[in-house]
Amino acid sequence: MFTFKTSAVSVSRQKTLLYAMPGWGKTTQCRNYQERYGKGLIISGESGLSAIADCDIDYLPFTSYNGEHDPEAGVCSFVGILQMIDSPEFTAAGYQWIALDSLTELSDRLIEHLEHKYEGEKNRFAVWGDYARFMLAALKWLRDKPYHILVTALVEEDTEGDDLNGPTVTNYWPLVKGNRVSRQIPGIFDNVFAGLRLVTENPENKATPTIRRFVITDEVRGYHGKTRDPKRTLKAVEECDDITLLLERIRTGNKDATV
Repeated sequence: MFTFKTSAVSVSRQKTLLYAMPGWGKTTQCRNYQERYGKGLIISGESGLSAIADCDIDYLPFTSYNGEHDPEAGVCSFVGILQMIDSPEFTAAGYQWIALDSLTELSDRLIEHLEHKYEGEKNRFAVWGDYARFMLAALKWLRDKPYHILVTALVEEDTEGDDLNGPTVTNYWPLVKGNRVSRQIPGIFDNVFAGLRLVTENPENKATPTIRRFVITDEVRGYHGKTRDPKRTLKAVEECDDITLLLERIRTGNKDATV
């Protein structure tokens, strides 16, 4: 009987979700991706690309989910960009990675699109049903492309319970519209990294506090990280501001890799 071998499954093209508060350095990861992997494309819904303005990285900005799309006029829709990625020209261009920055913005644009589509209708279930279907389908489509994939999102704090019903539990999820969709999104990716930024007072110079950045790679204190890390090279919490270093450790199985 013919079967496939799990040993042939590649971890060289990693599909990663990174969610964190503003200021952690989510967009800055595109610089790291370029330095490690080469030519890439940013699908940008953010106005914060100034953090990587000194880099020469291709990007396409989307201002709608499926509205006007005229790249030569500087107007792009998210669906239009996906169609461009599906073209032979894109395949021949030599891209190695694609980043969606950010999923939070895409969520807002998709809801705007659907509210316009169903304007005047009382059936709100149709809006949320289409939203879940379109959002998850778009992410799976992007995930299945033969490139390194990075998707960024802001973080949402969700507290469950109260003083009358036992202790409260705080969870941290990717910030998108719809709790159900937010909980489903991590399952799409090989890796889900949560960024944590700690600021402490510098006793030698109070004007320059000490800033440390961590990446949570597992279920830790309400954060929902995970990795496809067969050799268990990553710790549950890594002090690191470059997720491509963590991806390299997964690829090589070398937990001590520093470059």
